[in-house]
Amino acid sequence: MISRALLFLFLVFSAAFAGSPHKEPVNFSYTGDVGFGNSVFVLGNHPDVGSWDPSRAIKLRYTPGNVWTGEVAIQAGTELQYRFVSRATASSSWCNPANVVYLTPDLFRTIPAQPEAPYHGKTIYYLSGWNTTDLIFSSNGGSFTSASMAKIGTGRTPNESLFKISGIAEAGASLQFVLTDGNGNYDKAPGNVDYLTELDVFYLQDGNVFSYQPPAVLSPPQIIMHFVDSSVSSIPGRNVRVYLPRGYVQNSARRYPVLYLHDGQNVFDPGGAFGSWSADATATREIGQGRMRETIMVGIDNTVNRIPEYQPPTDSRDGVQGRADAYGNFVINNVRPYVDFDFRTLNDPKNTLTLGSSMGGLVSLYLGRESSVFGKIGVFSPAFWTSPNYVAQVASGNKKPLRIYLDMGTGEGGSYWNDCQQMYDIHLAQDYVANADVAFVAGCGHQHNEAAWAERLPGALRYLLPAREDPAELTQREFPPKFVIGAVDLSNRAAVFQYTSLFGFAFTLERSSNLADWSPLQTTAPETLPWADRQLSDENIPEGLSFFWRLQPAAMP
Repeated sequence: MISRALLFLFLVFSAAFAGSPHKEPVNFSYTGDVGFGNSVFVLGNHPDVGSWDPSRAIKLRYTPGNVWTGEVAIQAGTELQYRFVSRATASSSWCNPANVVYLTPDLFRTIPAQPEAPYHGKTIYYLSGWNTTDLIFSSNGGSFTSASMAKIGTGRTPNESLFKISGIAEAGASLQFVLTDGNGNYDKAPGNVDYLTELDVFYLQDGNVFSYQPPAVLSPPQIIMHFVDSSVSSIPGRNVRVYLPRGYVQNSARRYPVLYLHDGQNVFDPGGAFGSWSADATATREIGQGRMRETIMVGIDNTVNRIPEYQPPTDSRDGVQGRADAYGNFVINNVRPYVDFDFRTLNDPKNTLTLGSSMGGLVSLYLGRESSVFGKIGVFSPAFWTSPNYVAQVASGNKKPLRIYLDMGTGEGGSYWNDCQQMYDIHLAQDYVANADVAFVAGCGHQHNEAAWAERLPGALRYLLPAREDPAELTQREFPPKFVIGAVDLSNRAAVFQYTSLFGFAFTLERSSNLADWSPLQTTAPETLPWADRQLSDENIPEGLSFFWRLQPAAMP
């Protein structure tokens, strides 16, 4: 009897409280001559289109006939109010808020909504030696309010308590907060600043935010230096510096995405002759505040042959042909195997990144576009002017499955600035979606140096490695998938099952006639949306028996 399946299913969780943080691609087009040196931008009432700040508007690309066009990813469910504007694109004008000419009156568009969250607001666990705890918070930049946390048990020691609060603020929104005991004592993030995260369910322990329940004690971040030999004849071996995030020792079952950075001498503190990106300190802070995924970072030292090693083979400088293909061979076939063998990595393209600045930015783009290894790339202040042939090759190519972060300081010079703008336009022409597949960030007043790249690094890490793209183990624990039978077709011996799904999790539908022996029927792909309503089906139910069904989490990598 098919109906007996209901004995093993859960009720639907009917609460629906917040908009999804998922971004939907939206096509924009404007026709008009805005004059030489100017471009058309989209400016509107949402952060994805600048929040009415002209310097943060999204640039469209020019096509023949004075048609300006492009796709921009905007948060699902947004009631968008926007205008097309013209702005001068020279670096000297970019950051001037007065650099704007409004081309249209207010326009309106409703961005298609995603299902609302399958839970209400935020849930926070907090370990503290206080007797009482109040949370002072703001959601999505709104006004601050306070709420008392409930003491639900003991902590790691008899003098510590575990507090919890649920249903505050908005699921999917940013949460800025501090904690207080009501007696003038406050818990703020390291650096005496407010906590700020977009996670919906998290632990706060020892000043760190976790999307999972952390071990009682965690190892601090550490950097390991190792010499990697080269099997590539024209590329010498060199030191690499491996950053391991907090808790790497205790979290022995966890695997991590890997970010490969060029000019490794300058990546981690104290840096080299030109300074430091302070990537270790930045990642520690961004991970600790729930804004970036826990990540292994690998700084690959440069050599005296830095320029040819980072230059594509299509171009040359000072009579020396570029050897980025050989350098890429070294990174992929020497450095990467060492990292994958010695450390617990996630090594598929979505979890393998590369990032660099200047010539290092150029080679990052090259490695991303010319190999299938890297799925996300950070291109800081790229020296495209050194490689016009490769720029032309990129322009003649097609869209690749990449997420690309492009940036440039307004104080770096016209050739740097203009070439980076051109590369952004090239990617828009290849149907990359602004805010989703490609982002361009201007560093107002920034020069071509490590200090400027260090200042822009936090935004790049949040874009390329957002904390939301780790499967949220606590959220899954607090709000397991709600699984119900959706429809039964007795004549065709088929049934459809509905369930809620969270980002990164996959499930297997199983059937049993005796609640002891289970047969897998169908396994889903990992969820790609922050949350979603999904369905599975059993289309070949045998006759003559009673059956039960269950939804089991599939194995995680």
